[in-house]
Amino acid sequence: MIKNILFDFGNVFLEWNPRRIFSQIIPGNELDSFMQTVWNDEWNNNLDSGITFAENEAILSQKYPQHRTYIAYFHAHWYDSLGDENPESIALLADLQQAGYATYGLSNWSAETFPVARKAHPFFDTLTGIVISGEERTCKPHPEIYRILMERYRLSPEESVFIDDRQENLDAARRLGMETVRFQSAAQVREALKTKSVDL
Repeated sequence: MIKNILFDFGNVFLEWNPRRIFSQIIPGNELDSFMQTVWNDEWNNNLDSGITFAENEAILSQKYPQHRTYIAYFHAHWYDSLGDENPESIALLADLQQAGYATYGLSNWSAETFPVARKAHPFFDTLTGIVISGEERTCKPHPEIYRILMERYRLSPEESVFIDDRQENLDAARRLGMETVRFQSAAQVREALKTKSVDL
């Protein structure tokens, strides 16, 4: 029986696209190349794993000295990577809470920047609990971060559904015994939850 609904944040509740930042400063004919060669998993994973913005800027500036200006710009304008809230996702969250399900957040996010986003978006404070990768210094899809959530809030994987937009994160959750739904739209998730006997 499902009792707990676990959510990712980026591109589930809030649009997240770092290209929004770089398009402000990088000419259009250079942007695609920059995103393919410089912006990569290392850049974002460093922050998600608990490295500070200052440390990350130093690492990347040494690796890509020709892009030092762009790297510093990202760190100064990170909030511009966030778009609007998804109102349908917010409504889904509210409906699940109204129906009596415990709702939790499990997100790869910098420990430095999450508090700013949390203050700006009240829905975060309606969640029963939140685990942020940058605070734990481990990130999805590493099994440890899922175990932290389970143990901290005394959850059973078999009673939990995890919703995320990235398949590798869902695969890791499934290996630990959770049900999963890949986020494409709030309407699609709503229907998928009903097939798992979530009463909405």
